[in-house]
Amino acid sequence: MKLNSTFKQLVAAVVLLVASYAALAQNEPVIAHYMYHTHVFNPAVSGSSRDIYLAAVARQQWVGYKEAPSTQVLNAYGYIAKARGGVGFVFTNDMLGKQRFTNVRVSYAYSQRLNDRSRLSIGLAVGMTNSFVKGSELIYQQGGDQSGIFDNQSKFKAYLSAGLEFTGYGLTAGFAVTNLDQSLNRSTPFRVPRHYFGYVKYDWDINEKARLTPAVFVRSIDFTAQAEINISTTIKKRVIIGVLYRTIDAAGLMLGVHATKHLTISYSYDFDFGELRKYQTGSHELNLVYRFDGPKPKKVIVKSPRYLN
Repeated sequence: MKLNSTFKQLVAAVVLLVASYAALAQNEPVIAHYMYHTHVFNPAVSGSSRDIYLAAVARQQWVGYKEAPSTQVLNAYGYIAKARGGVGFVFTNDMLGKQRFTNVRVSYAYSQRLNDRSRLSIGLAVGMTNSFVKGSELIYQQGGDQSGIFDNQSKFKAYLSAGLEFTGYGLTAGFAVTNLDQSLNRSTPFRVPRHYFGYVKYDWDINEKARLTPAVFVRSIDFTAQAEINISTTIKKRVIIGVLYRTIDAAGLMLGVHATKHLTISYSYDFDFGELRKYQTGSHELNLVYRFDGPKPKKVIVKSPRYLN
């Protein structure tokens, strides 16, 4: 009986947080396999590769917790040589309790080669976000709360984000800002506040059979920040094994396989080490990425030394 009472209090606290502060930590989807989905929050990524990518991720957070966060993402992007950049498409469906965010957007990234081994891309994404709140099911400590939402409401808002990414010498580094036009102090359950993202990873070929990839990812909302450290190893260009640590939140394991030359399948499990660990059994995430080979650079054949004059 005591456990049920405590559980109800926690649910009420989460609901109140959603209604009052738009659930700041969850306004942008949390993805454990972010290294495969950096284009979701950084439109510059579409200009960094000559190949075409189609990716999907499904995440169920806090399994066992009623109305826990659930996220689905579809992500596609590729390079267009004539436009000297890449184009992309992202669809996200993010649910938390009585609230759901659905976002659709397209992106373009201008790409500039710095030298034979490095490239810099700058991107912009525009789209639309639908925010839905089941206000009729919300419970407030004070029934007459003037800021409360008492009926089901659905609202649309324009979406705008920008970012840049550097790739070269085994290093990838990027920075992006989402919801550019929305400050934190004016955010509501229907207006997601501005988020900042930064990341860096390095691919280190230890030998012919193993590659080590350490990565750091940071997300921030003004004064609130969270960092994730990820270290993965690819064995014989086939099997992927990794660990992750997310500050103030969770730690986890990652397993994956390059099923074919173009298809990558991976799974992650992370468990919370905060108070919520008593009421749920962790988070599960499944990731699929398919890569289509892009056009190869044309080779110039010199038939005579005179062409060099």
